[in-house]
Amino acid sequence: MDWTLYIYKTVFLFIILLVTLVVAMYSTYGERKVAAFMQDRRGPNRAGLFGLLQPIADGVKMFMKEEIIPLTANKKLFILGPSIAMTTAMLTGVVIPWGGTITIAGR
Repeated sequence: MDWTLYIYKTVFLFIILLVTLVVAMYSTYGERKVAAFMQDRRGPNRAGLFGLLQPIADGVKMFMKEEIIPLTANKKLFILGPSIAMTTAMLTGVVIPWGGTITIAGR
């Protein structure tokens, strides 16, 4: 395969990942706004104009949190468990057809 094809596929993969993350961020934002309306309270409106930067603030907050591993926990399993769950979820992208056209039963 040509290197340009690898580059195109990698760029395409990152675009898909970026779009997926942005959709997830603003779906959560919309859910929080609707929940605030239904509960008659103020919604996420602290960061940016109308709270549009709130998902980014939530992401920064998540990555800045301190990792706390309980003293009595098995440290390897404590890290391995969520890693296996995330790997399994991310493997769903493996079924994206990257190859050429396949002919089955003359079609």
